[in-house]
Amino acid sequence: MEKLKLSKTRFTIILILILIGIVLCADLAYIFYKTNFLENATKSFCTVSELIDCDGVAKTQYSVSFGVPNALWGLFVYCILLFLMFVDKIQEKFPNTIFDVFKNPKSYIGTLALLQFLLSMILAGISIYVIHKICALCFCTYFVDLFIAITALAGTFVEDIKNTIVDFIDGAKKYFALFMICLIGFITTLYYLDKTMIFSPKLKKERTQKEFFEAKTNKYAIKGNLLGKEGAPVTIKVYTDMNCPYCKVVNIMLHKLVREEDIKVEEINYPLDISCNKRIGGTLGGHETSCLYAKYALAGKKQEKFWGVANVLYYKNPQTPEQIIEELSKANLKLDFDKLKSDANSPEIEKELLSDIEKTFSKSIEGTPALEINDTLYVGYMPYDELKEKVKLAKKRALNK
Repeated sequence: MEKLKLSKTRFTIILILILIGIVLCADLAYIFYKTNFLENATKSFCTVSELIDCDGVAKTQYSVSFGVPNALWGLFVYCILLFLMFVDKIQEKFPNTIFDVFKNPKSYIGTLALLQFLLSMILAGISIYVIHKICALCFCTYFVDLFIAITALAGTFVEDIKNTIVDFIDGAKKYFALFMICLIGFITTLYYLDKTMIFSPKLKKERTQKEFFEAKTNKYAIKGNLLGKEGAPVTIKVYTDMNCPYCKVVNIMLHKLVREEDIKVEEINYPLDISCNKRIGGTLGGHETSCLYAKYALAGKKQEKFWGVANVLYYKNPQTPEQIIEELSKANLKLDFDKLKSDANSPEIEKELLSDIEKTFSKSIEGTPALEINDTLYVGYMPYDELKEKVKLAKKRALNK
């Protein structure tokens, strides 16, 4: 089949469009860098209102695909298109090489530009209906993609797509080993970039926090009494209420942290429930079972199942002693339930709980969560990365003493 070639006029138009696309994507890449890496960066020229806001779009999770900023994906595609524009010249200079697999570059240009335009329409929909912000430069690249696809059109888009698929399959068969190496390398790289999010640390932080806030269970949960390591250089005392939403988040964070750092975690109960805590003015809404939870968790400690019981209470939110027993039985913690109920209602557990409350009150803590990292007290929630940094600093201080 005769190779389809671009006329001189079409070649020139497409080349100009590709160069415009490269300039636009380079500018978008800079905007992404500025908004995600530079503190107190000045507004971009295309951030002019609440709706037309390139910076605002660049800060969202939708500005990144598979760990790579969409602006860099655009640059990558435009570079491929630029290569395809001159692949005929490369084939003439290097005959009978791998470059010969590019039989219909005109079709590839049209297909790739069309594909990029269709993906751009999805991003445009997200921008308008989800983010409610528009990146003017992004929309310019969408039209550039469409014009490239139309200009490169040979007969119909169906013909271009068919030529592209057939040639791709033939090339993959001919250079199968090389194709597989490149494919595995490409997928591995994307997996690494998506996991590490090195191109977007702010989005990585948001993703990390999302893990804790949206969790329905604690996937890091342990069952025993010891969370962390005995004799660890850093001890974290967490003052908590098991009905506190942020305490639930901190609970997962601490369970994850003990897997990454040399620490020990101790939980000190401070139920915001006046039925056992007389140090508060009244029970907060939604905390009516907080004293009950604390007593059952402490009772679980007597069977070496403190954290196992606590994690069930954090995430299942049973409302009565009967429901607590029901949820704990589903958790298969191998508890002696008669002993658990007896201990939970014993003077000994009540005394231990009151001791926890007085310890908390003596620190002038009025709400939960609060974290005491070695001898330094932090009241309120803090992001995981910040918590980890404070632990590392405390460890350094402890080891230098």
